[in-house]
Amino acid sequence: MNRLMVFLTLVVCILCLGCKTISTSVTNVDIDVPSRDVKTLAVMRFDDKLLQEKTVKGFFIKTMSNPDAGEMLADIMISELSRWGKYEIFSRSEIKDKIWAVGAKEQELVRRRDYRTLGKMLKVDAVVMGKIHAFDLSRMPVYERGNVSFTAECIDTKNGKILWSLEASETAPYKDEIEIAGKVIRDAVERLKKEAE
Repeated sequence: MNRLMVFLTLVVCILCLGCKTISTSVTNVDIDVPSRDVKTLAVMRFDDKLLQEKTVKGFFIKTMSNPDAGEMLADIMISELSRWGKYEIFSRSEIKDKIWAVGAKEQELVRRRDYRTLGKMLKVDAVVMGKIHAFDLSRMPVYERGNVSFTAECIDTKNGKILWSLEASETAPYKDEIEIAGKVIRDAVERLKKEAE
């Protein structure tokens, strides 16, 4: 009888946790008036070193970090900024080819925040550099929750001035991390558009 009570209590706890459907969302956008006209932009692979050190964890609730989060967020950012139409934006393959041609490593340039070198190498007016804090999916038998958290800055490659910055953190039940990232970046770019007008 004791084992049955423990088992039932555990099942009730799991179901209660699984029914939790509260979403949280925080997005901060800061924009500065540029001192010069920025026309060309390169979105670098987001720094996802924090995620690469994480593995699948948990017994009842398994949390899995996306191993290619840096590339995915950069692609989503390029897509949403391209829709804005304010900048000429290089594709990820163009960026990789230009960096590879000079024998450099993109991840190293991003980690050092070497925007001046990137500006000269890629021939762009500004670069977007970001850092991912979370990009994962938590699952249990009756519940699933996506989690995305990152910061991004658009930096003038000539003077190092931050033109705009984003800070986003969102979790939502029954959505994966890629879906949440798309929504967060879409909302942030919409806010950038409104504030830039």
